[in-house]
Amino acid sequence: MNDLCDSWMVIGAKGMLGTDLVRHLRDSGIETVALDIEDVDICDRDSVAAALDEHNPRVVINVAAMTDVDGCEDRIEDAYRVNAHGPRNLALAASMRGIFLVHVSTDYVFDGKGEKPHREDDPMGPIGVYGASKAQGEIYVREALRDDHCIVRTQWLFGIHGKNFVEAILNGARTRDVLRVVNDQYGRPSYAPDVARALGQLSRVRGRGTFHMANSGETTWYDFARAIVDRAGLSRVRVEPISTEELGRPAPRPAYSVLDTSRFSALAGYTPRHWTAALEEYLRIRGEQGGPSGPLV
Repeated sequence: MNDLCDSWMVIGAKGMLGTDLVRHLRDSGIETVALDIEDVDICDRDSVAAALDEHNPRVVINVAAMTDVDGCEDRIEDAYRVNAHGPRNLALAASMRGIFLVHVSTDYVFDGKGEKPHREDDPMGPIGVYGASKAQGEIYVREALRDDHCIVRTQWLFGIHGKNFVEAILNGARTRDVLRVVNDQYGRPSYAPDVARALGQLSRVRGRGTFHMANSGETTWYDFARAIVDRAGLSRVRVEPISTEELGRPAPRPAYSVLDTSRFSALAGYTPRHWTAALEEYLRIRGEQGGPSGPLV
């Protein structure tokens, strides 16, 4: 049966990525069931089974997660319950029903100690609870669905439908003339609509295994912040570089977690656009629609 006639399910549909994903799928003509925490609890096997039996999807895309990196350090049990046991429940239920599962993961499964972009088969070595819980979730998915799964790692996600780094910098710039941002962590900013498109493509072709998806171009949080301020026309605001140690956050962060997206590009047939182009689109849409608010990260 043509996938466009099948029912797909997005879990975590009200989040930043989930909102853009549901919109992309429906705009592509895919019948999409959009569920969030009030509809299904991925930490409860019975809840998962009931949702899958009720809607009978051919594809499930899981974007639900506990993403509060610092909060995970204090709420270890919750982190593993959502980020590890939740995906396991989904994978086990999917394996019993012949469902293809797409599961979103993170660059934080790596230790960030290298100097080359991480490939999909690089060994995982998380240094914090968030990364460790997400890594365990990946392991469970692979064990339960050896052939019928797709794990997509992304990083530094920003989008108009949720709190994110871009909005935090803009909020900070409203009340401060100087912003101090870490300059010793490297990654690739990822725009939610672009990641949503990639998830849709990988789901359609049943891209099996693990893929990395992020916008092109690596940067630091400091240079990302400078680009935000410059493109938003906030010339009065000065961005100063600091170290991760100076920031003093509870959870450790990988220093170099840049993702190599060549495997995705080879399958999809295109290279994701540069993050600066995505940032400019974000700022344009934000100016037209307004944006979310949140504290400086």
